[in-house]
Amino acid sequence: MKKRLISLLLAFSMMLTFLPAGAVSAFAEGTWGPYVCGENVTATLSPNSDGKETYTLTITGNGPMANYNGYKTSSNNSCAPWCEKIQNITRLIVGDGVTTLGDDILSYSYYDDSGYHSFHPNLREVELPEGLSCIGARAFCDSPNLNEVKIPSTVTKIKEYAFSGCTGLTKIELPPQLEEVGYNSFYGCSGLTEITIPSSVKTIPSGAFEKCFNLESVTLSEGICEIGTEAFKSTKLKSLNIPKSVKKLGRDIVDSCHHLAYITIEAPSQLEETFEGNEGVFHCNTKVYCEPRLERLLWHFNEYAGFITTVDVTLVDGDKITPKKIAYGANIAALDKDKPTKQGYTFTGWYTDADCKIRYPDAQLFTNINGIKLYAGWAGSDLTVKNGTISVVASDGTPLAIELKNGKAKVPAGATVTVTFDRAAATDNDLKFDHWNISGLNEDEKPKDTSQEEITFTVPADRRAIAIEGVCKSDKTPDANTEYQLSVTGGIVTVKNGDKDVTDTLTVTTDETTGKKTYSVPDGAEVTVTLDKTLIPEGMVFDIWSTGKFSLPLGQDYKAETITFTMSSDVDIAAQYRDATIEDDGPGVLGTVAIIGTAAVGGAVLGYQAYSLGAEFAGKLMALPYFPSNRSALAMMLWEDAGKPMPESELLYPDVGQEERDMDLQHAARWAMENELIPDLNDEGTAPEEMKFYPDNAVSKIDVLNAWQKAQELKQNA
Repeated sequence: MKKRLISLLLAFSMMLTFLPAGAVSAFAEGTWGPYVCGENVTATLSPNSDGKETYTLTITGNGPMANYNGYKTSSNNSCAPWCEKIQNITRLIVGDGVTTLGDDILSYSYYDDSGYHSFHPNLREVELPEGLSCIGARAFCDSPNLNEVKIPSTVTKIKEYAFSGCTGLTKIELPPQLEEVGYNSFYGCSGLTEITIPSSVKTIPSGAFEKCFNLESVTLSEGICEIGTEAFKSTKLKSLNIPKSVKKLGRDIVDSCHHLAYITIEAPSQLEETFEGNEGVFHCNTKVYCEPRLERLLWHFNEYAGFITTVDVTLVDGDKITPKKIAYGANIAALDKDKPTKQGYTFTGWYTDADCKIRYPDAQLFTNINGIKLYAGWAGSDLTVKNGTISVVASDGTPLAIELKNGKAKVPAGATVTVTFDRAAATDNDLKFDHWNISGLNEDEKPKDTSQEEITFTVPADRRAIAIEGVCKSDKTPDANTEYQLSVTGGIVTVKNGDKDVTDTLTVTTDETTGKKTYSVPDGAEVTVTLDKTLIPEGMVFDIWSTGKFSLPLGQDYKAETITFTMSSDVDIAAQYRDATIEDDGPGVLGTVAIIGTAAVGGAVLGYQAYSLGAEFAGKLMALPYFPSNRSALAMMLWEDAGKPMPESELLYPDVGQEERDMDLQHAARWAMENELIPDLNDEGTAPEEMKFYPDNAVSKIDVLNAWQKAQELKQNA
């Protein structure tokens, strides 16, 4: 028995020696392989668990795969060893270490007496490793059920017909390091709708995307040098932009593209004067936007194409609108002869936005086939006027039709500006004009007497911004029996009633949490608040005085460390700070209104927002009547600016108070909440009689600006 077993084993081993190299061997449970498919690469074929005769092909090892011939004839059979099962392979897994996919690894075709036959795989899933550099010819061709393939970022070469006929592919992303795309590599991928070809690809070969019937968008990156014959033939392209790096075009690259509206050839193009063949390069009835040289070069190759060598440009200078036609591919220098002039202003160039903030770059070429609108920019001083009207006369004595819009205007250098107090600003019977506050002018440039209701000055040539504010003061006789509340945080208070210093006689209370001191000050008393430098947090510097529940009297220099005013109402004021490393833009830019940095409350520093928010933000803040620091002050400012409209609801907030002097704040708070200018901080389900407004909660610069802009929109839409 033992001898017989030995004999059988010897016989079986002898049979194995006669099997050809790479022959199919069957493992347990129907696994086939391993197949030798490279010097250090093997493959196995294992059945899937779907109960059907389907397989998973797994390729492992290190280095490149072998190449195969997908055509089987009577005299040649160099197909992949698993070719008899190709039509049943649904999954391909390529392991780490494999560097290339061989040619025809999933392709099997043959000829017989009845003609040509091709097995189209039922491949549905592909896993490719990072490190793979090449996808072989016809690797996945005619795989209609393959819907998605993630090409590794390391792939540099996709050979011919690699994905041809993969009609199920709807999206594919070409890696940024891809260098070579084979001809017909995506031929017939009718599911693709868009493709981006990276700049690393220098040549788009013949038929690369031909008959991708649903391909609507192709992005060609700068760096592509050649587009081959019929590269995008029979697609649904709506437009095609050929970058200026392209030097050669094959014939009929967009033949039968019936949805193509236009082609643009970026200038300056380096297209050679020789083309493949002598037929039409585009061969389609479409518009071709190009520089004039290319029209002369291409016309005899494109009997159906209509060449357009100019683009439409609309020049806007105030109310003057001028249409122009500029040579395609020209730069802004083409408009030099169209530079406008305006008395007293310096032309600063053409801009793409009406606010003249985005200048059209000098080097950018006019290739805007849909036209472009450019706006004339002018240099002048930004003038902000509060409580006044203006008239402007140019340096040669010519009156200029310049009006304030939202309190702002741009005035030319050398012009004479007359500012007249607007009496509508003193509608309250207790107010009268007092003087003008002026920033942005040197002392020798300011009017000598700023107490006159009408002042005149000349605009300096080097001035960026000028701010002027008409200051009103109370015209009533002080009532010795009336006292107002003065709340100060971060300052030292001195109060004079007539010629007598009454500071030490005032009733004062201190909030131990915030350090705020509240004084009872006689009506008409002169108050001086000086910054208490001992309270400045470490690493910070003083920035500005900010108002709280009640606003400061008009006309204060909020950036001065010491301010003086007459008590005629309740006043709430707090010192604001900023990081010492942040430079101040100075009064010449912001005038009497500045950007708030941070506020100190007790020992804590409340960060509002970054200080350096830019000139645009600063300009918007200049439109504010004052800068509120908490919710109540913000509500009052918005409500007063809106004309004190009555809210729809008469809800009284318990934390605001119901005293007569707080009724305006009640109305302001309700109105602001109804119009969603200030966020509601109450919990859902709070009973109306328990609703709180949280009047002392701080507001940031962003909160204030957003609320102000929204309030202005409400006014415009009213």
